[in-house]
Amino acid sequence: MEKITKASLKPVLGAIVEVLKTEKDYLIELDGSMGDGDLGLTMCTGFQAVYEEVDQIAETDMGKIFMKLGMKMNSVVPSTMGTLIATCFIKAAAKAKGKEALALTDLVEMGRAAIQGVMERGQSKIGDKTMLDALAPAVEALAAAVESKKSVRDAGVDAYQAACAGVEKTKTLQSVHGRAAYYSEKSIGRPDPGASAVMFIIKGMTKNLS
Repeated sequence: MEKITKASLKPVLGAIVEVLKTEKDYLIELDGSMGDGDLGLTMCTGFQAVYEEVDQIAETDMGKIFMKLGMKMNSVVPSTMGTLIATCFIKAAAKAKGKEALALTDLVEMGRAAIQGVMERGQSKIGDKTMLDALAPAVEALAAAVESKKSVRDAGVDAYQAACAGVEKTKTLQSVHGRAAYYSEKSIGRPDPGASAVMFIIKGMTKNLS
């Protein structure tokens, strides 16, 4: 799959749902240690709804599709993480506007727009022990792979590995946002739940790259 179209988007979302369902209990446990413990359910519910929503969208413009998927995510799971993932879809949509097929270069631009959107919406930055610490390195790894003219599959592997490294790094960081911030130094040593969720989302995305 060299480019992502409406037809190829649904299998990608389906693979994300599959991975999230597999990791649901882990995300619940991870989030429950310093949060409200609903992350696994939130992500599964949100992406299942987005997966099903694709068939209800008549447009083939990927920008319009991503915008509608973001709005769907926001309405189904209006939690902090749900809102931030919805923001990713909506901000990415602007970079996909008018395109019926998305190349890796488009995905990099969309990813960077998503990062900026999360930083603005969540009032956070890279290093704050949030989802950004997995998302940002993954997008930059994808950009580096494009520059190196790597295959789509290899680019996806690089992005996933960068996300994994980002999650591992969050163990050394102290939470400064959300309920986890109340735990102060006690948050050190644990991976960030949001970053972990993003890592699993990227894992699902790479399953359909070839």
